Amino acid sequence: MPKVAIVTDSIACLTREMVAQYGIKIVPISICFRDKIYRDWVDISPTEAYELFLQDPDRFTTSPASPGRYLEIYREASKQAKNILCITLSSKLSTGYNMACVAKEEAKTEHPQPSIEVLDSQTVTAAQGFIALVAARTAEEGKDLAEVVKVAEVLFAFG
Repeated sequence: MPKVAIVTDSIACLTREMVAQYGIKIVPISICFRDKIYRDWVDISPTEAYELFLQDPDRFTTSPASPGRYLEIYREASKQAKNILCITLSSKLSTGYNMACVAKEEAKTEHPQPSIEVLDSQTVTAAQGFIALVAARTAEEGKDLAEVVKVAEVLFAFG
């Protein structure tokens, strides 16, 4: 069992192959289009979402996952590892970081383990995905939570 599971949101633009290879858990954001709500990666693919955006950009919006969704993913990840690192898109662009932190606090009331760290990637899309991917590779090497966090922080410090 790895020491650290990596969680990130669907904005990170990771492929399903990368997610499967490294056991990364994805929190789907919500995509709203013409009064219908889709969960990214669950109800709609990124390609389908982009096609909707092209149809009517003014009626296409996104919102972060709720704390409840993050909590669900934390529960799943806790079955995979003793600790969790959640890497969110920039808090300057979304409240996703805040939602992940609320879920972290709620998770603490359920069980003191696993230890959960939430990091603001200070970026978005592929750059965020790159940080999550490198963190997952570091975790796969057997590094502990502090070491995985340090690697992720070094990466976004250069962003």
